[in-house]
Amino acid sequence: MNLHRPASPPRRAFLLSAAAAVALCLGAAPALSLDSGWAETEGGRMRLLIDPSPREDGTITGILDVALEPGWKTYWRDPGSAGIPPMLDFSRSQGITLQSMQYPPPVRVDDGYAIWAGYTAPVRFPLTFRREGSGDARIRASAFIGICEKICVPFQAEFEVDLPRGAVAGDGAEDAVRHAFDSLPEAASSDFNVEKTALARDGAELEISASLPGFRPAGIAPELFVAGPDGFAFAPPQLASDDGGSARWTVRVERVSDAARKADSAILDVVVTLGQRAMAQSVAVEGFARE
Repeated sequence: MNLHRPASPPRRAFLLSAAAAVALCLGAAPALSLDSGWAETEGGRMRLLIDPSPREDGTITGILDVALEPGWKTYWRDPGSAGIPPMLDFSRSQGITLQSMQYPPPVRVDDGYAIWAGYTAPVRFPLTFRREGSGDARIRASAFIGICEKICVPFQAEFEVDLPRGAVAGDGAEDAVRHAFDSLPEAASSDFNVEKTALARDGAELEISASLPGFRPAGIAPELFVAGPDGFAFAPPQLASDDGGSARWTVRVERVSDAARKADSAILDVVVTLGQRAMAQSVAVEGFARE
């Protein structure tokens, strides 16, 4: 039984009109949940959520929110030789452009068929946008991800979000977006960083060493994840040594981009996880033109 009696239509209309009038008089911006709504498929759903409040550098932020059902998984930006990395297309948007999509720390997944990098729980990918001009903007986006249980399902969805001029976030959007950015890997520091990268003479194997924090939970081994520009592919890294203060991995290079072969070098993005901590660092590696 519903014990809450709704206001009668005339009184409700009066209250809403009065609230609108007060907001207009005070010049208040509307508080909106700039939410595309959920697109659903077997095993999960996803949506766009935007915080339109500008940051100090003028950008605004949002998330691609992927809710996975128990037992389902999705992929990191470089899942390995098998898998579908998340893909976003904002080219049909008006008055706004996507600057970057970032990735929370992944985990290593062994599904019995392949070993890859991804997520085994709901995940939010932070997005950074720049508005073009001061007027209204409109997001028109296509998202494509893969989600897996015993089989993998390609999941594509179209999203629309209108961004009125002067809108501010409401209904928890600001907190959800901030939490997603806070969950990104930390920057390299004096006690947690990539110490060395070396490419084998034949270009087929990469060696990466990292300095690790002095404290770690018992029984926790460090994990390494490597991603390159488009055209690169890497096998799952193999931990070669771990003396507590540093670790070393070997990584088979399965594919190299044409641009890296011509330039002989590339910027690779490296993530090292150690329990609840994760560090991300970009490193320059030379020698990809070798045969």
